Amino acid sequence: MLDLAITCILVAFLLYYLAFLWDIRRGLSLLTHPNSQTSPFSSVVIAVRNEETNIEGVLRALKEQSYDSQKFEVIVVDDHSQDNTVQLATQFAASISDPRITVASLKDQSGKSAALAHAVSQSKGELILTTDADCIVPRSWLESMVGCFDPSVGFVAGPVLEIPSRSLLSQLQAIEYLSLTTSAAGLIGSGEPIICSGASIAYRKSAFLQVNGYGDSVSSCDDETLMQRMVLRDAGTVAFNPDASAIVSTKTPSNLSAFWRQRTRWAAKKGRYEDASILRRLLLVYGFFFVLLGAWIVALVEPTLWLPVIAILLAKGVSEFFVLSRGARLFRQPLPLGQFLIAELFHVPYIAVAGLIGQFSSLRWKDRNLDR
Repeated sequence: MLDLAITCILVAFLLYYLAFLWDIRRGLSLLTHPNSQTSPFSSVVIAVRNEETNIEGVLRALKEQSYDSQKFEVIVVDDHSQDNTVQLATQFAASISDPRITVASLKDQSGKSAALAHAVSQSKGELILTTDADCIVPRSWLESMVGCFDPSVGFVAGPVLEIPSRSLLSQLQAIEYLSLTTSAAGLIGSGEPIICSGASIAYRKSAFLQVNGYGDSVSSCDDETLMQRMVLRDAGTVAFNPDASAIVSTKTPSNLSAFWRQRTRWAAKKGRYEDASILRRLLLVYGFFFVLLGAWIVALVEPTLWLPVIAILLAKGVSEFFVLSRGARLFRQPLPLGQFLIAELFHVPYIAVAGLIGQFSSLRWKDRNLDR
């Protein structure tokens, strides 16, 4: 009877997960490419902490954007760096005599969201765009993101992908990140915005002010929270930019430990979802992985469970490959079948364990606890 009960629970969770994947796949087909002809003055804001090895690169890339140079500014806000980030950013702006680049520092507050909120308060742009100092920003990024702002749009999420090295671990990480970007794009396309990456987002400053930015608990909120606040408060629709020429790239974590710290930090959302329906949906998706891992373990002592567990793993893998292949084509990325299969071996325990540990972890940014 135990194996039958577990099988029934697994099948129920599987059906929900397949419906979730279908929403992603359907949403990918509904995405539209940038078509707005307007070019309002825009502000690119970057929150930094201890980024001396990266800051000049991202500033140089922003200086060379294809967007009209008279119609955007760059604001760097430093969050109490302990290295030469501020000096290098200031020196770079001075060396090219570019008044569009300004550098500020947080005083009383701390944290990435606080730094971004400060930058927005100092900005002159009608549109706000954010990226990270450790990212590679293509020349057409700003132009492409601004082109997504039809009159009804308040928030735009852009594609972000990891650049793998030659190591297998790095390549598996890149596949996992591709799945996150594909999920973000598909869910937004289907009208259910849940996740996005702060390395490439844009929003109307008026919408940011309308929803009171990150809210009162600014240090514990993130870009997904901001997106969801805009949806809940009718500050405009959410769009995803599927333009492959606007992909912002970042390096994969340098080792397994760094990867694990990053992903468990992302999972440390706890009660930060203002929309309870989002939390319920993510809990059901997580429940599928948690129950599947549990059934996998029980099957070690209850062999009759192996058949349903293997069948469900196959259904899961085939469905995910179907969806991820569409994302790979959209973003012009390779998806080697062998690497995907290796990633599938670790997918269930990774999600189940990381999600659980994340709920007992503090929200951290640059080696600091940001919980209040």
